[in-house]
Amino acid sequence: MKKGFIFMITVIVFLIIMLTVFYTYEVYKVSMDDNAVEKRVLSMNDYIKDLEVDVERAAYIAGFRTLLSIEEYVSETGEFMTNLETNFQEAFYSGNLSNTTPFMLENSTFSLYLQKINQNSKKIGVQVDINISEINLLQTDPWNVQIDVVSKVTLNDTRGLADWSFEKTYTTNIPISNFKDPLYSVYLKGRLQNFIVKTDITDFVDNNQTSALMSHIEDGLYKASNKAPSYLMRLRGNLSNSTYGVEGLIDINLLENQEDLEVNYDRSVVDYIYFGNQSTNNRCDVQNMPNWFKIDTEHINDYEINELSYLNCT
Repeated sequence: MKKGFIFMITVIVFLIIMLTVFYTYEVYKVSMDDNAVEKRVLSMNDYIKDLEVDVERAAYIAGFRTLLSIEEYVSETGEFMTNLETNFQEAFYSGNLSNTTPFMLENSTFSLYLQKINQNSKKIGVQVDINISEINLLQTDPWNVQIDVVSKVTLNDTRGLADWSFEKTYTTNIPISNFKDPLYSVYLKGRLQNFIVKTDITDFVDNNQTSALMSHIEDGLYKASNKAPSYLMRLRGNLSNSTYGVEGLIDINLLENQEDLEVNYDRSVVDYIYFGNQSTNNRCDVQNMPNWFKIDTEHINDYEINELSYLNCT
């Protein structure tokens, strides 16, 4: 009887110990699993931040190369890009521009960058899917073009510990500085090119001296103007005005030195007016300016011509 009681007590103690060990193990196991999930969530959250930087960098590179390719297309064909948004979207994403793949876009399309991002993410156990719904090309200020890539992003941990799904618009801005002015490429038949460079001149006329104004013209510089077309409008051949417009002044002397290039001496030297067909009231014989210099009345104050003497053109 006594031995049986001792045996029963021993069994009970043993069972209690086993249950305690098992429970402790399960609690430890759950704790370890929770820690693993927490660490994975934190690491993937950091990865999402890095992903945003990578995608925006890819959008900048692909966007810059696409604009360069469109610039060259306009320059080589002498035709404006009338379907600019559609052509940009196709070239940006897949490298197709008018049924060709420009040299600048070989192995540099946005879709290829996304593939590289996914390949690299797999090395750290993350599956990334970025589905693009929109690619928008915008002029948001005179000197920059904005690209918005609207997408749905899905990230999955390959071990099934965590996943994300969200909508995201990736945005990048590309300066237009040193891009070719499409108006020169088309209207001057490629004989002369002019690159868009922002002027730092603020006083065009000083005490009747026009040296700053002449430097502005001879250097082919540009200033912001809400009377002028934006860079994207220039690519389309649209010469109407924009809040984000830029304009330059034509150096007629350069045109005169080109063989077989017709010079229109009756037009204002403001570029989009010179190349366009709008009627303007012009001023001639401007003090301390070349004989070929004519400017419309809408721009007299903009270039401080009002500080000089001049005559109405007849």
